[in-house]
Amino acid sequence: MGIHAEELEMTDVEPAPVIDAVMNVAGEVADPFSDLDDIPSKNHSRVGSVRPSSLLYTSGIGATVDMPHIAVMPQGLDAWEMAYSRQGKPQLVLVERLLSAVRTQLGHQVDELRQPPWVPEKAYETGTPIGIPTRIFPQWLRCTGCDLLAPISESKRFDFVNKSKHRPDKAQFVHKDCKGRPKKGKKLGTLDARPRLAVPARYLIACTDGHLDEFPYVEWLHRADEGGGKCSKAPKPELRMVEWRSNLGPQVTVRCSACNMSRNIAELTRAGGEKMLPNCRGRHPHLPTYSPATKPCEAEVRLMLLGAANQWFPASVSVLVLPARKNITPADIVVTVKGLPATTFADVQSLDDLTGWLKFGPKDVRAQFEGIESETLWQAILVARGSAVAATPEVAVPSSFDPISLLEPEWDTLVHPEDFEAEDRKAGFRVRPVPVASDLQPVTSHVVAVERVKKANAFIGFTRIDALDRVGDAPGRIAPLVQSGKPKWVPATEDRGEGVFLRFDEDIVAAWEDDVLESKVWQAHVAANERNVKRRQSLTAVEMVAADRLPPPRYWALHTMSHLLIREMAMSSGYGSASLTERLYAWRADDEREAAAGILIATTSPDSEGTLGGLVDIARTDRLVKVFSDALRRAERCSSDPICAHRVPSGQEDFLHGAACHFCVFVSETSCEKANRFLDRRFALTLNAGPEHAVEGLFQSVLVAPGT
Repeated sequence: MGIHAEELEMTDVEPAPVIDAVMNVAGEVADPFSDLDDIPSKNHSRVGSVRPSSLLYTSGIGATVDMPHIAVMPQGLDAWEMAYSRQGKPQLVLVERLLSAVRTQLGHQVDELRQPPWVPEKAYETGTPIGIPTRIFPQWLRCTGCDLLAPISESKRFDFVNKSKHRPDKAQFVHKDCKGRPKKGKKLGTLDARPRLAVPARYLIACTDGHLDEFPYVEWLHRADEGGGKCSKAPKPELRMVEWRSNLGPQVTVRCSACNMSRNIAELTRAGGEKMLPNCRGRHPHLPTYSPATKPCEAEVRLMLLGAANQWFPASVSVLVLPARKNITPADIVVTVKGLPATTFADVQSLDDLTGWLKFGPKDVRAQFEGIESETLWQAILVARGSAVAATPEVAVPSSFDPISLLEPEWDTLVHPEDFEAEDRKAGFRVRPVPVASDLQPVTSHVVAVERVKKANAFIGFTRIDALDRVGDAPGRIAPLVQSGKPKWVPATEDRGEGVFLRFDEDIVAAWEDDVLESKVWQAHVAANERNVKRRQSLTAVEMVAADRLPPPRYWALHTMSHLLIREMAMSSGYGSASLTERLYAWRADDEREAAAGILIATTSPDSEGTLGGLVDIARTDRLVKVFSDALRRAERCSSDPICAHRVPSGQEDFLHGAACHFCVFVSETSCEKANRFLDRRFALTLNAGPEHAVEGLFQSVLVAPGT
């Protein structure tokens, strides 16, 4: 997947009048599509490459992507249209459940799930640079030779160099005619003038509403927070950023060469440092837009380091692609028909028209209805148009996002493996029930080897400073993907792989859960969750009901067991732990749904890596019982015990885990669906951690089984 640097014209709306209004937004960088035109270009546009899945989880729209010498930001969906026009018709991800979930988050105007634009490497070699358009961000650079600090657009001293077509990693900015660092008392260096590397300045400012902006170096240095803001000696002063080490850690000082004023960045990290920063301009550099002057952003501004962990939190939705049931009726496929672009059946006005469409329509769309009678499909089209009534009422689509509504159909499919032992090629789904070892009974009721599975993923936006909580979170926290705020499509990917599904006995789980709900340790977790929500730095703290965010005890137990299994499976499955992911089905019964208690551990990938068979082999009766018992036995002791084993939030502590840490339970962020929250070893197995917070572990019976 290519990443291309792009010069976008200034399309920002009028910014709010704040002290850093003179800061730039656009620089002289390469045009990503110039190689296709007759316009000569001294630089190539490609600056790197990422996997398609990275655009959803690590390097997506609004994130800063670190290249060897530069930092870029993938642009919003408006800028992707040129890439699609070069590629041709975009490839779609046709998964109606996923599209419905995206619509509940972003609106019903979303009509498509598009795979990111790309071309085969051979096509790129012939001069077809198709990829994701990006913008150089931040625009402020620091010369590594003389410490010059200046923005690209206001300084003619920086050159962009990217002349090697096959080495995009060499793309860089250089400071022309740099003479090195000036000696004490001198304004200019004395070395031979030559180009020296310039790197991104590391400081940014951000707010909890998802805005990100350049750091106001000139205004802050000249104390705009005290009524100044301008250099008394020069309208556009030359700045230097000097770094050195001290007993207090790295020190960074910004100095003005014109008036000799200097200031240490450490001032902003002290108590009250945020008051020295300007008001938020409401900038979204990925679009690029600002908040209008009539409606300025009022969120608190924070100092942010380039690439900081809390700079960008992706918001995505994933579903398993499920096979169709036997004896398909029109009601079964109405949702599929509604999930297609509105133009799909625009010319189909009769059954005869549909017969022709099934022969000559788009191949990828026709594949969705393979094996379905034309009469059945025609009735579904009529129902979707409102011209007929389905024989069976459709499942109501929730008006707000409900993660459990996405998991319910998957649970219903996985607990009936006997219906899907024959591979459904359209869905890429095949499962096989496996006998449960006696040592895993009675708590484990079913084991299923998921030999083939396909997962569809969609990117719906991102947040900054605070991660997004899907349940009860403020809906306006997701940063927009387009300038209008109403995208008509979103990026999506499809992954293929394999996995192991474990279902646990509901009677045992429910009885254990009822006991835990009355325990002191659970009350401590409830109180910590309430404190955590109140201390959130975004609208979440105002609009979220704390109890809605806290999953039930069964989730904690299954989540902890899932992590223990992932860590153990990584030692014998042939996959690294970071490539294994969990999908938890853990909710209590209510008026709308039956209870569920199950774990799916899978590995999926856009290529064939997810189908090597390592996880399916672990599902074998003899291997699974060993992996399960070894995982529990390894978790009996932690390198941080007794500190870890006794950990329970108390007082003003607000962490969302108990006896769990990086040594015993935590896994990589790519594997965990809750960012290593809601974990406690004492819920999975019985720990010797004192009577005050003692609870019986849900899976303790496996440890004491005769065969383990």
